[in-house]
Amino acid sequence: MELDPLYHVKQLFYQASYKAAIEEALLQPHTPSDDPSSLHRALYIARSHLSSNPPDIQSAKSILSPFLSSSEPSIAARTIDAFASHLAGEDKVDEIRDFVLEVEGSEDEVEESTVRVISSTVFILLGEVEEAVATLNEGRGKEDLECLALLVQLLLSLDRRDLAQSTYNTAKKIGNDSTLVQAIEAWIGLKTGARPLHQSYYFYEELYQLPSGRTPPVLASHAAAHLLLGHVDEAKADILEASQKENGDKQGDVLAVGTSLGIDGYAEKLATNAPQHPFAVDLAEKSKVFDEAASKFAITA
Repeated sequence: MELDPLYHVKQLFYQASYKAAIEEALLQPHTPSDDPSSLHRALYIARSHLSSNPPDIQSAKSILSPFLSSSEPSIAARTIDAFASHLAGEDKVDEIRDFVLEVEGSEDEVEESTVRVISSTVFILLGEVEEAVATLNEGRGKEDLECLALLVQLLLSLDRRDLAQSTYNTAKKIGNDSTLVQAIEAWIGLKTGARPLHQSYYFYEELYQLPSGRTPPVLASHAAAHLLLGHVDEAKADILEASQKENGDKQGDVLAVGTSLGIDGYAEKLATNAPQHPFAVDLAEKSKVFDEAASKFAITA
């Protein structure tokens, strides 16, 4: 079987080693050419810039610019460019919806799957859950591991572990040895507990041991697995290490696990730096309910 020319770039991207993914991709052609892998490489460079914390919007747009100025610009490149504009505060939702319609039936698998996963990310960020599920479940989304992985994350956030498990089974048939399939299994394990939780820990431990594996997202996940297994000291060590990484002390998952561990000051940092993080939203809602209940009682002297 022919080796995917973007194999190493994808592995680094899936490990949240975005800086390393960019450096690896820049070693190979990433400007317009007859080789489609040049475009695909540029797409991952742009996505890595946008996945960084904070997102490097200008660099993402810069890498896409040569492809956008061609006579027939890639729909995937246009979608990622629109996503970058969305992150910058522009309203690009209708334009992104049009890209989803435009890419339907495309002969380029990467083109369609990229449009679907990026557009669904935007829909999720906007709370348009049903639209995200539909986008990921249509066309090539049903056979693309990135789309299936995002769908599993979404289903787990909705407490639909049954559907997440079914989606995992589909993904496993497509690429049993894929890093993404192993990641999906780890996510479900964190949600399920018991024996699957141990499998999650082993997956994050394997990433943890890689040269470029100790990124804040991996450390946060490694810490979460430790915490759920009752290894509190090890979990705290992971979070403290993650916090010392560049912008690690501002990343939602790091702060959320730190808050769960009761590390001093992390709840305040979570509310300030990642107010839209699900755990931050949940804490804010519970705090509001508590304050409302407390206001009904008066302490008499």
